[in-house]
Amino acid sequence: MSQNQDKKLSQKLSAIWERIFQQNLSIKVLSFVGAIIVWLLITNINDPYKTKNFLVPVSTINEEALTSVNKVYEITGGSTTNVSVRGRRSVVDNLESSDIVAVADLSELSSVNAVPVKASLKKENISDVTVECSGVLKVSLEDMETKQVKVTVETEGVPAEGFSIGECIAKPSVIEVTGGESIVDRISTVRVTLNVNGASENFTKRLEPIAYDKRDKRVTSSTLTFSSRQVRVRAKVVQNKTIPVKLNITGEPKEGYEFIEATCLPQNIEVAGNQRILSDISELTVPVDISGLTSDSSKLEQEISVEDYLPKNTIVAQEYEKISVKIVIEKLQSKKIQLRVDNIKMKNLTDGYVAGIYNNTGLVDLTIQGRESVIKALPSMALAGYIDCKGLKEGEYMLPVKLDMEQTCSLVKEVKVKVIISKETDNSAATAAPSETPEEESSRTETDSTLDDEE
Repeated sequence: MSQNQDKKLSQKLSAIWERIFQQNLSIKVLSFVGAIIVWLLITNINDPYKTKNFLVPVSTINEEALTSVNKVYEITGGSTTNVSVRGRRSVVDNLESSDIVAVADLSELSSVNAVPVKASLKKENISDVTVECSGVLKVSLEDMETKQVKVTVETEGVPAEGFSIGECIAKPSVIEVTGGESIVDRISTVRVTLNVNGASENFTKRLEPIAYDKRDKRVTSSTLTFSSRQVRVRAKVVQNKTIPVKLNITGEPKEGYEFIEATCLPQNIEVAGNQRILSDISELTVPVDISGLTSDSSKLEQEISVEDYLPKNTIVAQEYEKISVKIVIEKLQSKKIQLRVDNIKMKNLTDGYVAGIYNNTGLVDLTIQGRESVIKALPSMALAGYIDCKGLKEGEYMLPVKLDMEQTCSLVKEVKVKVIISKETDNSAATAAPSETPEEESSRTETDSTLDDEE
């Protein structure tokens, strides 16, 4: 029974639905559309009132009321405000925030440094519209200060290949900054930034000055003004030239030490200037004083500014402003050696003469001095020496022994040996006998006489 009742109820609802929505459907649709049209016509004809809110920036007027008493202001709050506009919908819907002006009159500044904001429409001949604004502009006051600051030109970018940026002249070269005392006191420099990318000839640009503090941070403030809004900068573009660096060593190291060498990096630098100046520059000579230096001195490695040794009006690129100089100095060391007599040569001996050394031991004791690295590498024996016999005739002489390595070592004390020079004969081998010791001569004589007896 229950299922039959549900089925009958469903059939009744379906029939009702068909009678409501399917019978005379076109008439019902037209009636609905007509109702909407009539509603729109009535609404537009009546043009009802409407309220709309806008966010509007606040401008100030009568600033001279503060500057006349040597004060400056900075906005601390209320730089934008909400403005409510009420009027006919046809008018309000066509308004934008740019059609509304919000003004704070600084001559009406209160004792708490606040000014009520007044709003109005920019458009004229708009009636039956009310504008309401309850905003308040808050400011802080400070004593006004003015000071003059030199204008510095800073460049950015890379000029064309083979060129450098020369002198950059700013006009005005000194600018007057005015603002709150705390702001002006922070200003350390005023700079303009010049883009020199690809420059190959002189050029001029107008640039905006920017203030910076001692930490090179930009200083900004609504109270800050410059005597010139723009600075005219004229840049000179000059040619480059690469020249070698030569070191001119002056002075002597401390006693007991020897100068070995001095090197620099870079070995070539790039300078710039006009053609006349560059034609007179072939190299850069940098003096390096080594007076009193030792192998442990702190000045063995140093940086030298090249600008001090360049002609006036010559420009050097930043990467070449300083050169690194490395000085090598070694401590002198002494060493005792023994030189074999048969390792001593006779030099510059006159033709027709022979010479020999008369020595009891066959060894000559010498003390040499030289760089530590050289002395340590020398053996105690097997060194070569020589005696200069230039211009000497037959006879006995006490002559100094010299070393073949005098460029790296020297004798601490001169050592002389007895040299016998005689005329060359057919038995020249016997003439050289004085290089033997007296004992050796005696021994050989005795041996010779013994051999004669046996014969």
